[in-house]
Amino acid sequence: MINALPKPLSLPCFVEALGRPLQLNAARSSTSAQPAVGDRSPRIFVKLDTLTLSVVPAGVGASLLEMGEARPGLRSLKGELEFPILQVLPPSAAYDHASYDGTITKCAFCHAIEAPESFAWGGRGFVSQALRPYYSQQVPLVSVEAEAASCDPALEAERCAMLHALFGWGPSLSWDFPAEMDQF
Repeated sequence: MINALPKPLSLPCFVEALGRPLQLNAARSSTSAQPAVGDRSPRIFVKLDTLTLSVVPAGVGASLLEMGEARPGLRSLKGELEFPILQVLPPSAAYDHASYDGTITKCAFCHAIEAPESFAWGGRGFVSQALRPYYSQQVPLVSVEAEAASCDPALEAERCAMLHALFGWGPSLSWDFPAEMDQF
C-alpha cells in the first residue's frame, strides 16, 4: 500500500489511507523506541487483522511507523519505517530499518526471545515476544479523540495532522490486546 501511494508520503497521509473503521488502543507508555508524550500524545496502536501498527502524534518517535505481524504463541514479526517515504520501497525496507546490527533488531532490547524468520523472496526478519501496555497506562480513546477535535494546527501542525489522520476520516473503535499477552 505504501508503494502505491503518491510520494513523498507522510505518515499522516498513510494513516488517512487506511480502511475504516480503525480499531485503536492508546497508551501513555514512555519506555519504547516510540514513546508517548503523555495523555495528549499517547502511543496509538492500530489493529488491522493480523497486523498491529503503532504511531505517536508527537515526540522522538513521531516519524516512525512500527509494525508487528502476529505469529503463533503471542509472538510477532517486527518491522519499522521512517517517514516521509520518498520512493518505492524494497520488500526488505521495514526489516532493514528495524535491524540493530544485522543479527538482532532494535526491538530485541524489550521484546524477548528474538529469532530470525526467512522469507521466500530471500529476505529475513525477526520474530519476538509480543507485548501489550500496562492497563494503568491506557488512555481512553474518547480522550484522544477530544485531543484531535481541539488540536490547533497553527500551534502543533504535525501532531494535529496525525490526530486528524486517525480520527478525521471515519469512525474508530476501541480495541484491546489479548489479556493473555505479557505486559511491556
